[in-house]
Amino acid sequence: MMNCKTMACACAALLCIAPAWAQDDIPSSPPATLPLRDAPALSGVQIYGLLDEGVQYLNNAATPAKGSGNVYEVGAGMTTSFFGFRGSEDLGDGMHAVFDLEGGVSPNNGTSLQGGRLFGRQAYVGIEGNFGKLTVGRQYTMKSFATAPINMFGTGAQGITTFDPGVANPRADNSISYRVSLTKELEAGVNYSFGRDGVTATPATAAATGCSGEATDFQQCKEKSAMVKYTTNGWGLDTAYERNNGGTATTFGGLTNPNLYDSRFIVGGFVQIDKLKVALGLIKRNNMGIATPKSNLVWLMATLGTAGRVTYDGMLAQIKYDDSPNKAFAIGLRAAYSLSKRTVVYITAEHMDNSGTSAISASTLITAYNPLPGGSQTSIITGIKHNF
Repeated sequence: MMNCKTMACACAALLCIAPAWAQDDIPSSPPATLPLRDAPALSGVQIYGLLDEGVQYLNNAATPAKGSGNVYEVGAGMTTSFFGFRGSEDLGDGMHAVFDLEGGVSPNNGTSLQGGRLFGRQAYVGIEGNFGKLTVGRQYTMKSFATAPINMFGTGAQGITTFDPGVANPRADNSISYRVSLTKELEAGVNYSFGRDGVTATPATAAATGCSGEATDFQQCKEKSAMVKYTTNGWGLDTAYERNNGGTATTFGGLTNPNLYDSRFIVGGFVQIDKLKVALGLIKRNNMGIATPKSNLVWLMATLGTAGRVTYDGMLAQIKYDDSPNKAFAIGLRAAYSLSKRTVVYITAEHMDNSGTSAISASTLITAYNPLPGGSQTSIITGIKHNF
């Protein structure tokens, strides 16, 4: 009994002196050698993300055994699922240190997207202030900021992403990005990558092309893009130019040496009248990795909100290749119902008509199934999207 009382008294004494003991051993401020302007400030860190999952019906899918058939599969319909961590620290004088780590994820099986990267959507650090925003890492190119206001179908499985996979993969590794608001309405930006894509998937894809760059050949795997955007409450105009140089014999997409490139000139605008938004866009592309490099992708989109919780989207789009009979035309329709501010249920459909030997799919849902050359295809996806 005596030993127990003694131990209890000793524990109580230790608990009483522990705060003072800890205070003496742990410095109240960082060592003077740390290069800090002021006392340390904690970063404001936000965990965020989005999960989108639906069920697709796709007809006229080309198969080796049957020629073509119907496919049913699960995947993201309106947009790609992702999670992320972002934050900022007040540095004083109107400046902030900023960072963002954002990874794509497939809810189907829990795997990472963008070639298996942990943070394949964004991974950058930088500084922003009255002078603009300067960041370094894997990040969105200027193509993304120019197309976003005029592409209401976004980067989901349907829309202009079916014509141009680059719309859904507007990122570059090893890049330096600078954006600035010149006035309240006018924004400009540039991006330069020393090696636009250092990851190769198996099989290689538009999200993991294996073009690491940073080599003795200065042009190898470089990405250059610039953007100007003018936006008011009722209308806006956007334009951008992007050029991706090729790499080595193993680089995806046919850009097998640095002298080959894939460029896009983007221009478009929108008008907003109450709950109706109408947008028109054009992408002039020169992809030297394919037999018919030059093409024009044009689209007309509209979004209509209602007094209730329903939003309707529509799209007409066509791609035409120069000096070729190949072209494709698509009609897209979508309806979304908001169960809350964070949760939406939707149904979306796209019908694709191909001409010549074109075989563009009506959906980019993983796994994508193309129609037979010159064939048509219809995709219908119904699903649920939740932001957190």
